[in-house]
Amino acid sequence: MKIAIAQTLAHSDLEHNLQKMERFISEAKSSNAELIIFPEMAYFSGKKSEGLLITQRYTEILERFCKLAKSHNIALVPGTLREPSKDKEKFYNTLPFIDGSGKVLAQYRKLFLYKAVLPEKTYDETQDSKKGEEIVTLNWKGCTLGFSICFDLRFPELFRSLKKRGAQIIFLPSAFTVPTGQAHWEVLIRARAIENQLFILAPGLTGTSGDGSAKYGHSLAVSPWGEVRAHFSEGEGLRVIKIELSEIAQAENKVPAWNCRREELFKIS
Repeated sequence: MKIAIAQTLAHSDLEHNLQKMERFISEAKSSNAELIIFPEMAYFSGKKSEGLLITQRYTEILERFCKLAKSHNIALVPGTLREPSKDKEKFYNTLPFIDGSGKVLAQYRKLFLYKAVLPEKTYDETQDSKKGEEIVTLNWKGCTLGFSICFDLRFPELFRSLKKRGAQIIFLPSAFTVPTGQAHWEVLIRARAIENQLFILAPGLTGTSGDGSAKYGHSLAVSPWGEVRAHFSEGEGLRVIKIELSEIAQAENKVPAWNCRREELFKIS
């Protein structure tokens, strides 16, 4: 299986972002990728007032991504989208999976909302976002996919639950800040891959986003043994990763950690 990872810069110009994403989709298809994954909020980053308008266009924008997937005949994870909630001032940070026919097969709403007090800015996603309530996996082409977003990385219980549900590849579209990325990004991704013995594909935003915040980039693809199969630095770009699911069994045979778990003491939901 070949999967493309895109690292992008998100502006407040929606049309500019969408046209750039289509170019990456076309490039991924030309490289024989079966699926392309974008970072969190790859399609838009801007001021709160602008974001409210984008949220209202959720259905229209999702349909556009469906048409792109169908026209290029490639599965698409377009990064997260602002999905309206009953609270008109807040949105769900939602990650859809669209197959090559343009059908939405799954949607995951971010479970853990980011909070941080950093030198340059204080963050609190609960002011604008609502928490999701469901762990999501999807069987696609004989592979079980697991869904996570950015700050979710810091909560290993989610990744254990995805493993228990059979996840073999976990997507982690992100928009990590520079300070937290430098300190924690790679070490946490490799840890989640190693302890659960699965693949993690983590595309990240890069550069200064439309909301004025600097993003870390450094997108990663990590194997079940913790090997880094792709590592971006800064700047936009695309990598195509070949996934061999047999590597999961190889890792499990070397160190059968999953079979040594103690659920009578540490229950995994």
